[in-house]
Amino acid sequence: MEISRRKMLGMMAGTAALAATQRTSLVFAQSNSITVTTLGGRWEQSIRTHFAPFFKKKTGADVKIVLGGPAQWTAQIESQPNRPPLDAVDNSEILALSLIKKGLVLKLTPEKVPNLRDIPKQFYEPWDSYGVSYQYGASGIWFDKRKVKQAPDSWPEFLERAGKGEFGKNIAFPDISYAWTPELIWHLAVSLGGSMSNLDPAFQALRKMKPYVTKFWGTAIEAERLIVSREAEIGWLWDGRIYAMMDSGDANLDFKRLAPSSLFSLVPAQVVKGPNADLAFEWVNTLLDPEPLLEYYKLIQYTPTNTRVVIPEATRHRIMPVAQGTVPGMDELTKATPGIIERWNAEIR
Repeated sequence: MEISRRKMLGMMAGTAALAATQRTSLVFAQSNSITVTTLGGRWEQSIRTHFAPFFKKKTGADVKIVLGGPAQWTAQIESQPNRPPLDAVDNSEILALSLIKKGLVLKLTPEKVPNLRDIPKQFYEPWDSYGVSYQYGASGIWFDKRKVKQAPDSWPEFLERAGKGEFGKNIAFPDISYAWTPELIWHLAVSLGGSMSNLDPAFQALRKMKPYVTKFWGTAIEAERLIVSREAEIGWLWDGRIYAMMDSGDANLDFKRLAPSSLFSLVPAQVVKGPNADLAFEWVNTLLDPEPLLEYYKLIQYTPTNTRVVIPEATRHRIMPVAQGTVPGMDELTKATPGIIERWNAEIR
């Protein structure tokens, strides 16, 4: 795994919110409640049905849940540093660094977050313990087995076949507004022999593929809708979301990780500096607890990071070993992202 993220750098420019709607209005922290965040879809369902009740039982405090995306939440915290509207936040890998650099989040320790003792260091060291990912996902391609009879084995093969029109105008692919797209571009470039300083291979492949993309989606929920409706027949997404859809009864849907590696997705949970910090530490501890994490995994299929979670035998074959995942150096990516966005807007959008 390539991880060199010790430097805490600024907020990634140009990232849009991951969700278009926000069902829960922001409320200010109160001593008998905690305000936390969640992504949409099954993620929100798990936060409401698994984590929140567990937290309520342990602390007696209510959980107020804000639906949205990391860019939105980070901006709200930064705009109200003396009276933060959120107590804990699920962030993107880069935006977590922005809150750390500005001193708006607190360091996690085993004393404050006991379950941290059972989390491998690669899931909190990238943020110097100012954030911890309670799960991880891996990238790959999903496809309709009725339409795609022979799935590609590698990223170069997928991009070449897509660029030749082999899959028709039936490809779903993330837009630059999706928070993880800059990382994806880096990953595709490296898979094609490029690097962070040479992203040409990725952009060349994307330009060839563009005429065959039915939709550049901005949120994972939008990607799921394209899959359900079959407006697309093949595309890029994280393993957990696809496995969950397969388990929900989509018998024609399949997922495959491609060589030489899978992009590694982490969502660092952070405690916002404010009057509700003690409850926020307990919330992060709840996110790391094996009991709700197992239920989360059963629903979402993203792999828990707590080593005490016992994965059901029937789905263990789906788990990607950590060593097979890759992430860019976040300091390099932060510097490169404005150029990636500019180039995407000029060449792809």
